[in-house]
Amino acid sequence: METGHPSSTAVSAARSRAAHLFLDDEPKIFNDPFALGLGGFGSEAALRTEIETRSASAVRRLGSVWALNLFRYPRAMMTMRSRYTEDALDQAIERGVTQYVILGAGLDSFAFRRLDLVDRLRIFEVDYPASQQWKQNRLRELHLALPSNLNFIPIDFETQTLAKALTSGGYDPEAPAFLSWLGVTQYLTEEAVLNTLKQVASLTSGTEIIMTYLVPEALLDQDSQRFLAINKSGAANRGEPWVSFFEPAVLTAQMRQLGFDQISHFSPAEANARYFASRTDGLCLPGLEHLMQARVGRVDSP
Repeated sequence: METGHPSSTAVSAARSRAAHLFLDDEPKIFNDPFALGLGGFGSEAALRTEIETRSASAVRRLGSVWALNLFRYPRAMMTMRSRYTEDALDQAIERGVTQYVILGAGLDSFAFRRLDLVDRLRIFEVDYPASQQWKQNRLRELHLALPSNLNFIPIDFETQTLAKALTSGGYDPEAPAFLSWLGVTQYLTEEAVLNTLKQVASLTSGTEIIMTYLVPEALLDQDSQRFLAINKSGAANRGEPWVSFFEPAVLTAQMRQLGFDQISHFSPAEANARYFASRTDGLCLPGLEHLMQARVGRVDSP
């Protein structure tokens, strides 16, 4: 990630969410009308031009079928993960949760899409200071006023703990929260991932997290293996290599050791059955990225 710029991953995610609205059939998996502007595009035409240019390059390198997959798969992944997470968040809000923490928030637009929650939910976007500064500058360029319930939490995990950074930003450490951590873990070492989860586990009992993770190549079908190879190479060339992969059963055991319970996994096969089975545009998921939901367990008194 270049200093003073959002990561290419954050821009790619915003581009995929925006492209979904223009390229894919109804019903939409996820509707993010702010993704176009936050992703740095001034118009739908500008987005289409970039996609056409990138698609032409992909066709030359990979052929027409895989050029289509290279853009269609990410649109499915980015939109589904956000839909699944925000559906679960709505359920948490109905249970009384009043704090939402977005780890590695990037160009997320939840606070702007859900102004109906201004008086019910405090939102904390956690990210690198340089990324947040770029995003805030972009918001000013788009003339988007910050909702009163939105809080930016700049953090350097090398020098700060999550709990301390959140509390200094107005987070209530006594109240349970809902956390999302999407599209991040593959860029971190396993040690860094588990350390962050350990910090989440230090939050009050009843706090929940939904996160994405990539499974090892050996667990993938041939099509998904090729998608992995193409994207892994591209990420490395961008200076943002994919370094961590987790087997679901192993990750579950690690989470339990950290203090989580009510751990559940949501696989691409389950997502395809729930969200993509009746689509007319061929949109579907590869087998690479899984979702996991877990709750911070109750600590027994000694």
